[in-house]
Amino acid sequence: MGDNGGKRTPSMSLAVQVSMRVLAIGTALASMGLMITNHEVASVYGIAFEAKYSDSSAFRYLVYADIAICALTLFTLVWACLAVRKRGLVFALFFFDLLATLTAMSAFSAATSEGYIGKYGNTHAGWLPICGYVHGYCNRGTLSLAFSFASFLLLFILTVLTASAARHH
Repeated sequence: MGDNGGKRTPSMSLAVQVSMRVLAIGTALASMGLMITNHEVASVYGIAFEAKYSDSSAFRYLVYADIAICALTLFTLVWACLAVRKRGLVFALFFFDLLATLTAMSAFSAATSEGYIGKYGNTHAGWLPICGYVHGYCNRGTLSLAFSFASFLLLFILTVLTASAARHH
């Protein structure tokens, strides 16, 4: 692989880091935007009800977590550029990446659980599924969760990459 014997150069590693961080921010923003604008009014047996993300604590948590993930990932984007020049900063970068990854995982898991109840209900608790009545709401929620999962995957890969870089420094 060129003159460097197959080893990745710091600038190539930085390009990968920057690209993945920008993608993670983009997917978290997409997830947040879809969830915030997610609402639908339906009528069941003549009774109107509104489904909106703010009625669910798990969906609100996803939105707040996405905001925190965007802010933290933007911070680590700058930090990664500094860590290339100063080797001692790589462990701190790993810590912040791990924090963002765990936040993304917990928010995605909580929101997915709530989405499952919305789609299939919970007969033991007497909760009926609502997706049969608010298709658009459920579809947007599913799309938001897909972006949230993509954000988690990108952050997980970044965490592995920074852990590897911290180990080699």
